[in-house]
Amino acid sequence: MINSHNTSTTGHIHIGSSSLIDFAVWVLLIDGLHVHPFDKHSGGNQILQNQGMNIHSWYDWLKLILIHHDNRLFWHVPNIHEASQASVKSFQELLELNSQIHNVICDEEWQNEQQQHYLEQLSQQEQCYQEALTDYLSLDINSIRESTPPQLWVGKQAIQGVLIQLWDKYQALKYSNSFINDILQTPRLWSIESNLPINKYREIYLVDYPFEVEIFVKPIFCIVTVPNIPINQEKLESRMKRVIEHS
Repeated sequence: MINSHNTSTTGHIHIGSSSLIDFAVWVLLIDGLHVHPFDKHSGGNQILQNQGMNIHSWYDWLKLILIHHDNRLFWHVPNIHEASQASVKSFQELLELNSQIHNVICDEEWQNEQQQHYLEQLSQQEQCYQEALTDYLSLDINSIRESTPPQLWVGKQAIQGVLIQLWDKYQALKYSNSFINDILQTPRLWSIESNLPINKYREIYLVDYPFEVEIFVKPIFCIVTVPNIPINQEKLESRMKRVIEHS
């Protein structure tokens, strides 16, 4: 199964891409269905619309695909105190192994400071995990995380059958927007990561679509499309900032 690939996570923001999300938008291009804001394209064979796919069912499907990616679901910390102690010990061992800074003093005061740092960090992490569980109370999260996009379709089985065929075709094509891959693979300073317009965790996914559109999908997901052309990073960051501000 193709899964999400390049990512960058710093503090309260995650920037990445996913072939699963790309697939959902690619389906719109193949079929011709318009779902705002993905309504700038033309053409399509209407193969899914003829089976009953509509704006609402596609959007519900997209939301399940996004939930599949929610990183907060990996952040469970069963015992915060033990985890913070382990983090301090691991950090101390790393410092002691580094000959360039072997003179660092890891005294009791240093250990207490580090312990407090990790306690706060891990507590926040656990809080985000609990918020995610609350967001998805009625859903089988394990099943969602293990499912392919066609398996996440909950509408007519005839539509799921077409999606299975399209998913096989999509994987065989191994299509990807090389400009999205390049910008996520190349180390660069995202100014938006250090100057977030809101103090809430957000996940931004750069998605291949021929036109520039942005959308926020509750509870945490921002989609920013990137046409398959060279990227102006300043403009892209401005678009990311705009969708976060309105989330």
